[in-house]
Amino acid sequence: MRPHPDAPRRPGAIRRAALRGIQTVTVLACLLSPGAARAGGTSCKDEAITSIVRTRLRSDPIVGAFVIDVSTSACVVTLSGCVESRDQARRAKELAKRLVHVRVKNDLKVCTIAPRRSSKATRRS
Repeated sequence: MRPHPDAPRRPGAIRRAALRGIQTVTVLACLLSPGAARAGGTSCKDEAITSIVRTRLRSDPIVGAFVIDVSTSACVVTLSGCVESRDQARRAKELAKRLVHVRVKNDLKVCTIAPRRSSKATRRS
């Protein structure tokens, strides 16, 4: 039997895609709930947002290899670390901004030689 033409060809890709989908749905459900992230509200799920953004950054082929620190406070995601170009910094910010009701503070710096994740860490994420 032939696999579907759109089916991922890498082992584990289906599992990773499913986990990403589940995490995104979970965070969106939290963010869209009645008390979530309103002006002056404090019911933002910072840990969940941080987890989703880290997963997105690590799985991205453009910025996944770089060491990017992610922190979230009151639905404001802060990205810090080094990348090798402004395009990579923009890409990281775009990935983080895809969540509803989340603002992004991009403190990424463009470095000549940006620190990269070890090959083992890149494969695991």
